Amino acid sequence: MSSAVIGLIILLLCVVFFIAKILPSSVVAVCGCVALVLTRACSFEVAFSGFSSSIVILMTCSMIVGIAMFKTGCAEIVGRFVVKISHNNERKFLIFSCIATSLMAMFLANTAVLASFIPILDAVCASSKKIKKLNILLPIACSVMFGGACTLVGCTPQLTANGILKAVTGEEMKMFTLFGPAFLMLAVFILYTAFAGYPHGKRIWGEREQNNAPDLDDEDASAGPDYSSVVKSAVPDKKKLVQMIIVMAFMILSYVVAILPAVITALISALLCIILKLCTLKDVEKDLNWRSIIFLAACLGLAEGITKAGTGALMSDAVFSVLGSVKSPYLIFAVIVFVTLFISQFITNSTAIIIVLPIALSLAETYGYSAMAYCVGITLAASMACCTPLAAAQITMTQVAGYEFGDYVRYALPLSLIEFIVLISAVPVFFPL
Repeated sequence: MSSAVIGLIILLLCVVFFIAKILPSSVVAVCGCVALVLTRACSFEVAFSGFSSSIVILMTCSMIVGIAMFKTGCAEIVGRFVVKISHNNERKFLIFSCIATSLMAMFLANTAVLASFIPILDAVCASSKKIKKLNILLPIACSVMFGGACTLVGCTPQLTANGILKAVTGEEMKMFTLFGPAFLMLAVFILYTAFAGYPHGKRIWGEREQNNAPDLDDEDASAGPDYSSVVKSAVPDKKKLVQMIIVMAFMILSYVVAILPAVITALISALLCIILKLCTLKDVEKDLNWRSIIFLAACLGLAEGITKAGTGALMSDAVFSVLGSVKSPYLIFAVIVFVTLFISQFITNSTAIIIVLPIALSLAETYGYSAMAYCVGITLAASMACCTPLAAAQITMTQVAGYEFGDYVRYALPLSLIEFIVLISAVPVFFPL
């Protein structure tokens, strides 16, 4: 049995266990990594590469900064201000947040935008009983993905696609090549969130107990720090409060101007919080959401492992083999976009582009179709995958809110179908096939 088939079987088993909740999600993800190694589908270094990932370090450091914000009382100040300008209205706060973060993500690393927003969201949730992290964080993660897809520098997949496009055809995407169809998709997402997505999400997770840094599994949902009580009991120290504001200002400014890599900025910020005693190591050991960190690391390793095993290529090849007799450029385009969207739910979006785009460009050259149109369609399809926590680092990061695996599918599937229709309709208008 080939490594690709073994990887596919392991992936399917992990999905079944995620949905069935027979074991904690973090345990299932780690078991998937172990299974990849034991079956020799990939090496140990590949399967557990997520534990050294910059995304995991970035997420962990943002959590430490969040803990320091609560310990110093800075969270209470930020939370009350944001709640005030949104008039303590959860839906209004969500829409404002989606618009703001999507605009930021057009020109900043979208993972950094999300990482810097999470401590602020924790503060808001602790300051207002009417705003729940479950109702906000997943839509925000989607907004930074859609916003980041609008420009060439918004996130890595565009740069990956542009490199492949130039190498194969000699063409290049410009800064705003993606903007037309991508901004249309972003506008549809904002409207969907405002009118349908918000109530749909509330129906999915219902009235689960509010917890600003919950664990991933229902059997231990009460574990983790009770941030609301921390805020109420905190007696602000003016000196530490000023230091915390300076650390936050440095972190956000560094993310914006990109003087340093995002992960280095996050590390420096977290270290400053501990060195300045804005929070202690004991606080970090107690309040850090370790299950979320393990799950994030294991998911990244699992995605990398099945990619190296060839599972993604196996899934795409099976579909492309059927396209041999199809002559309609629109039908081929729609199928390729769908394939990209599907496999991006289980492997990183950049990897999905690496797998699909060369084949699609070859088909475009063979039939005389527009290479740019196919490149844009595939890039945007990979960037909008959000139906599983494996889809993208930004989506995996939302595990800190306590979403279950099935929540992602139920929440994002209607959105993905709508955006798929928008995508295959809009791209041919901007880039004739």
